[in-house]
Amino acid sequence: MDQRSASKIRARLGTVLSVVLTGALLFPLATGCAYSVKPGKLRPGIESVAVPYFENRSTEPDIEVELTDAILNGLINDRTLRVTDDSRADVLVVGTVRSYRFQEAFFGADRQAEEYRIDIEVEVELRRRSDDESVAGPKVIRGTGSFYVDEGAAGEAAAREEAAQMIVEGILNLVVEEW
Repeated sequence: MDQRSASKIRARLGTVLSVVLTGALLFPLATGCAYSVKPGKLRPGIESVAVPYFENRSTEPDIEVELTDAILNGLINDRTLRVTDDSRADVLVVGTVRSYRFQEAFFGADRQAEEYRIDIEVEVELRRRSDDESVAGPKVIRGTGSFYVDEGAAGEAAAREEAAQMIVEGILNLVVEEW
């Protein structure tokens, strides 16, 4: 075999090897079989969840409706658990809105509030539907959001949503067991 043929063969082998290695690395990603890291695993026997409307012990009217809807949407979007109705769920997320605080967070040089903070505190418990036994909790979960005065009502709504998302994450942490 002459030198020219040997170098062509090496070049072809290099190309084939590159294609095979690239395919081996990209195939799992393309098919959705990539490795992912989660902080734990679902508690045994919990695959589906229902969220009845929370009780409202705060002074904010209808916050329990808004918060329950946000929790439902958050759980649906997370897709860790199947969200279903009360009669078919493995567990119920039973909760109470304990407090809702709207307060100044930052003042400008003129001593006028420039930023506001919303704090929502809930008490949540996961109860097994079949026997009404507690699976996790009760646990107090707090969510916080903030907005600038010039953002107006849209900023306040976004801050409430931010606080609700923190509460959803806290609820998901109740459902997941630590390793």
